[in-house]
Amino acid sequence: QMIKFFRNLRKVRLKEGKIVSYLKYAIGEIILVVIGILIAFQLNDWNDSRKQLKLENEYYCRLLEDATLDNEQINNLLVLAENRLKASNRAVRLLLQDIVIKAEAGTQISLATKAIYSDFEPNNSAYEDLKSGANLNIISDKAIITALNRYFNKVEELKSIIMINGKHAVDISFSHNDYFANGAIQASIKDGRFKTGLDQDLKEKIKTIEQDQFSAEMKSRLLNESLEYVAANTRQVELYALMIKEIESLESLLQSKCQVNI
Repeated sequence: QMIKFFRNLRKVRLKEGKIVSYLKYAIGEIILVVIGILIAFQLNDWNDSRKQLKLENEYYCRLLEDATLDNEQINNLLVLAENRLKASNRAVRLLLQDIVIKAEAGTQISLATKAIYSDFEPNNSAYEDLKSGANLNIISDKAIITALNRYFNKVEELKSIIMINGKHAVDISFSHNDYFANGAIQASIKDGRFKTGLDQDLKEKIKTIEQDQFSAEMKSRLLNESLEYVAANTRQVELYALMIKEIESLESLLQSKCQVNI
């Protein structure tokens, strides 16, 4: 009986040992599952953060591309304004002479107002995309948002002045009702659209209609108008230079944010 008792006790202890081992194994499995879940969550958060950073960087690079295009466009407009200013000065110089050839003065006056009413349109596709929905939250550096708002607001302000300035010059130019008297026709025949668009026999007939010299009244009027063009183009050069300063500041900020390889 004693031997049987010890054998049963041994079996019970073996069973208890198996239960303890199973419990240890089960707890270990649970711990591993929990760790796995935590790692999965962490990886998911890491992936989400990486996607967020990648998307943010894509916006920085898109904004930089738009800013670069704006810089090129504004610089082209500045060159045009500088060329108009040179032509304005040439017109004044011609009109101050005793003898003024209509075609020569008319050509410079035409160049002084060429594309003076041009409207600058900023490239804002990335900016407009950012403003839609909750996309602005993608940009973690709020200084970028501030800079973008400043730039587009400043551009609109400068654009409005440029357009008013240009309209003033255009209104002066179109206030004439005799384009023979102010040399516009003669200039166009020499270097403008009439040079290639008007038949040669018509050019010859037109040349006999008017004398090649301005009347004293017209010469005085054109001199005053050319001085207005000098002022208008000087102002436009200044305004485009201010625009370039604004866009270069924004461009520099975006260049520090846009990473090509991310």
